[in-house]
Amino acid sequence: MKKSFVLLSATIALLFTSCSTLQFTGSPIGQLAVPSSEIIDWEQVNEWQHADIISENFPGMSIRKVYDELLQDIEGKTVVVAVIDTGIDITHEDLNESIWINEDEVPDNGIDDDGNGYVDDVHGWNFLGDSTGDQYELIRLLKKGTDFENKDLAIEKYAEMISKEGVKDSLPLIEKNLARDLYFYENDVKQAKQLGYNARTTGDDPDDFSQHFYGDGNVMPKSDDELHGTHVAGIIAAVRNNSLGMDGVSSTAKIMCLRAVPNEGDEYDKDVALSIRYAADNGAQIINMSFGKDFSPHSDKVREAVVYAESKGVLLVNAAGNDGANIDEVFSYPNDNFQNEPEVSSNFITIGAIGPVKNPLMIAPFSNYGKYNLDLFAPGAVIYAPVPSNQYEALSGTSMAAPSVSGVAALILSYYPKLSPKAVRKVLMESVVKIDYELELGYDRLQTTMDAISKTGGVVNAYNALLYASDHYKTLRKL
Repeated sequence: MKKSFVLLSATIALLFTSCSTLQFTGSPIGQLAVPSSEIIDWEQVNEWQHADIISENFPGMSIRKVYDELLQDIEGKTVVVAVIDTGIDITHEDLNESIWINEDEVPDNGIDDDGNGYVDDVHGWNFLGDSTGDQYELIRLLKKGTDFENKDLAIEKYAEMISKEGVKDSLPLIEKNLARDLYFYENDVKQAKQLGYNARTTGDDPDDFSQHFYGDGNVMPKSDDELHGTHVAGIIAAVRNNSLGMDGVSSTAKIMCLRAVPNEGDEYDKDVALSIRYAADNGAQIINMSFGKDFSPHSDKVREAVVYAESKGVLLVNAAGNDGANIDEVFSYPNDNFQNEPEVSSNFITIGAIGPVKNPLMIAPFSNYGKYNLDLFAPGAVIYAPVPSNQYEALSGTSMAAPSVSGVAALILSYYPKLSPKAVRKVLMESVVKIDYELELGYDRLQTTMDAISKTGGVVNAYNALLYASDHYKTLRKL
């Protein structure tokens, strides 16, 4: 028998408990059990991620409902969200008021005023220096000429990369030629896929984790093509209600900028680990990580940084990846466990992507998934947000889903700042809107359910999250 979704209407009241903890009252949004047959109004899609998942025609996070019904005339506390990504346009008209400022650092004086080892880190740090791109990790591993785990898989993937570059040889022939000479196609592929390419400009050894203080304080993109970080930051914290572009999820978030992800190619594990530690040491409460790769020679060092961040009270929000793969079987990095072993921490949450439809095609076909390694889903397809030089674009990816969740986490911490990252993670997971009908997975449209491909079986919901934090605050404070 089919079930219909449940929505209990209620008047929303704001109360303060005797211990001055903000309390919200209302009725949580129930499960979505019947797919919609309504036709999407694409003229309304630009901020679909903010729509109410029940009363509107998009499976949004109920952001507008939160601001209209829960947060009127309530001012939250500032929450610092570190964005580890490409450069971020800190001058963008819709972002410049939402950029974190290191008040202990004097701009451009060439002195490490705050004594943290980073000179002129006014808005964060640039671990990439002047580099605009880099190689893919599997290529960096192959060029070393030594054996490593899954080397055969790396050669297969490198062959697939080459085949997509317009090389006329068949895939089996490419693999055969590479087995004989890894440099066989060196002149036939783009720079980021050449084994001889070396884009590192910072003078450090990327395998030496004792070298910390390289790079510079310039967190801006090197070109307008380097747009990913600006887009991610805008989803979280674009200035609300300023009649420009779009609204971010959080009105109180300040973006700490950590340029550690090349515009093309893969990030270095060292840059990621040091970015996490920088954020944890300099006041970030949330770290957004909208990047990932298939090979990670120092994944243990990244996990050590994750554990360190937990000790500093920092939540990490991780994009699941865009390969349409089961990450319980095909491992993706960064992560909080080694090949499905127990998680090393309780502050790491991994996010898949949905699109703007409330029907069986809700799961974005590119999104990775996994019953063990993917925690929940969030809006991540056709997301309109800022890009450099005061422009805006709609982009798709789990890279867009992760900052949607980071924004909701920032909302939670803005009104419940004493919650631990473990507690915020619990709020996010326990308050999802469950999708209780059959869905189609991937480009092959395999029949599945959201519960079968994620831990929670649901989509993040800001309205439910604030109600849950309010109702369970005493218990959450013990986590």
